[in-house]
Amino acid sequence: MSDFFNELPLTKEKMEERYVSSLAPFAVKYPKENSREYPEPVRTDENRSEFQRDRDRIIHSKAFRRLMYKTQVFVNHEGDHYRTRLTHTLEVAQFARGICKSLTLNEELAEAIALGHDLGHTPFGHAVERYLSEELGDRGEGLFFHNEQSVRIVDFLEKRCREYDGLNLTCEVREGILKHNGNKDRSGIYKKLNHDRVCSTLEGQIVNKVDTIAYICHDLQDGIKSGLVEEAIHKNPDYAKKMEELKAVIAQFLSCDIEEIEFTPYSETYFINDLIHRLIMKITKSSVANLKAYSIYSLEDVKEKADRNIEIIAFDTETKDVFDQIKTIAYSYIYGLHTIQAMDEKAVQVVKDLFEGFVNNPKLLPPEWYYRYNNITTDDNYDGAKDSKIRVICDYIAIMTDRFALEEHERLYNPRIKI
Repeated sequence: MSDFFNELPLTKEKMEERYVSSLAPFAVKYPKENSREYPEPVRTDENRSEFQRDRDRIIHSKAFRRLMYKTQVFVNHEGDHYRTRLTHTLEVAQFARGICKSLTLNEELAEAIALGHDLGHTPFGHAVERYLSEELGDRGEGLFFHNEQSVRIVDFLEKRCREYDGLNLTCEVREGILKHNGNKDRSGIYKKLNHDRVCSTLEGQIVNKVDTIAYICHDLQDGIKSGLVEEAIHKNPDYAKKMEELKAVIAQFLSCDIEEIEFTPYSETYFINDLIHRLIMKITKSSVANLKAYSIYSLEDVKEKADRNIEIIAFDTETKDVFDQIKTIAYSYIYGLHTIQAMDEKAVQVVKDLFEGFVNNPKLLPPEWYYRYNNITTDDNYDGAKDSKIRVICDYIAIMTDRFALEEHERLYNPRIKI
């Protein structure tokens, strides 16, 4: 026992040596050489791996704290138990770590990607994201996608030292953040991260898949618990028919009676837990089959397949068909609920007022943002979206929480509110 105590505390090198020895040959063991944009001094007393440092930088960022007050589907002030961007982020990190542990992949890398994947989300959700993208596109200044904005935040908008902007994360984490939603929603920037290909790490591919599992299943659960699904079933025969179809799909997948799938706000919705577990286990097992089928014996094998846009982390065909059915119904009938649509409409109007106000009178921006607006700098080495006056306004709006956006709108447009 005394020999054990003599080894403590473990140094970074010793910890990494032990951890890396437990990983699969196709896992990411260390960041590649020059993975960070800016060199950093080596600390003699460091006790964290490089990916742990990335995780900590994300957790300590202002953007991460703001996720607590950003809408997932139901606005934060409508109920204490609805998911927010923060709780969703933590759920994704949990799922990703579980699969990584099972496949002996790098949990620390997957966790860092998961915790940073939604930092770029706008207030109120995807409706505002689409609005900002349209405004940028109409002006010929690119597009706005939350995954690209997440990278922009860790690269550019956050600041952790005087020497440079951004958090100086490893490219493995940055690539996973960019590609957490598959091959969609990429405007052609971030060429250094191979923006047009699937993620070159299995850890990043896992985050991509469990993100979708998490939001589809949990948004369905929140929709049921809100009572909106039951209300729509009672008032709309077409909606009721589609929900019966969804119940049947889930019941068959879970091998249970359809009566066990309840869509009332008073049900415990335990079937959601079973659904998530079954999906997680299915994708874990099918990914093992893919590792064998594609003869993946090293990280280079993973990257070679990624260059050909072949994913290793994927559902088997049968499960994919089931999950696609659930997604299709959810997109049309859960996210299409009238209350959510009404909130989206109001959210876009709030943000439109703010955007047009800042465009017409930039002096309405807070001092630090007005300074950025008037002092646009360009960095030819940066392959993300180029800075511009309109992009600064979009950055400012995008970082807002739901409640801050509403307060800012009140401050600027309600004559009864003190400034």
